[in-house]
Amino acid sequence: MARLAAFSAQAWRGPTLWLAGLSVLAYLTIAMQPRADSLAALCGRARTGGLAGLQEGAALRTLAVDWILMVVAMMSPLVGGALAYVVRMVHGPQKGPATLAFLLSYLSVWIVSGLVLVPAALALSLVAGATGSKGILLGTVAGALLWTMSPPAQRARNACHRCGRIAAFGLDAQADSSWLGLKTGAACVAACWPVMLVPLLVAEGHLPAMILAGLVLFADRVAPPAPVSWRLPPFVETFLGVGLIRNRRPAPVGGRAGRSGDNRH
Repeated sequence: MARLAAFSAQAWRGPTLWLAGLSVLAYLTIAMQPRADSLAALCGRARTGGLAGLQEGAALRTLAVDWILMVVAMMSPLVGGALAYVVRMVHGPQKGPATLAFLLSYLSVWIVSGLVLVPAALALSLVAGATGSKGILLGTVAGALLWTMSPPAQRARNACHRCGRIAAFGLDAQADSSWLGLKTGAACVAACWPVMLVPLLVAEGHLPAMILAGLVLFADRVAPPAPVSWRLPPFVETFLGVGLIRNRRPAPVGGRAGRSGDNRH
């Protein structure tokens, strides 16, 4: 069975379906926001107006909300496998608090990453405006594509699939879920950060660029763990439904034998 078909079959039995609904809700909220208040619009003003364009930006609180909405929209579907593992390991009444602990921890890592990624996008926009170069966006896309092919990116993707021990009861269940959320978030940032820069540099067509980048990241995450080496982009294999690199043993993932599971989705 092709990877996407196998994943869709799993999605109906896990939390991925409602995470996808949360993603759609975030996309719709972004679509209804004033375009002038978006992070991409601020980058566009920096590209055309330089530092003066930055002074015309929206309030910091508005920009922070826009970043959080971007993260929720693009990243929610990516954690379906990890969240399914949490739900499976934690006992009945603890499932809700453990789920919330995981999601908030995961989201907190991405929020903090915005303190680096958003200024990086603004800096790229300023460089594009100062040099008159129209190749900054193309260079960012090429850099993101190269990153997805690199060994460090594959190492980060493997870490996204790795799940450690989670207690079934009490505060330990929530603490373990929070720790898994932090680890998964850090690995996800390491795997996805160049692709997240691309929509920020697209002022016109920002929402379609977000959706396309989100689909690429989702397709990357559907790909199973693999050896750490240079390779073709995993999203290409996912869209084709086949593994293009054969006769290789998959990279080992997971925690201690018998006490943890693999998050392979």
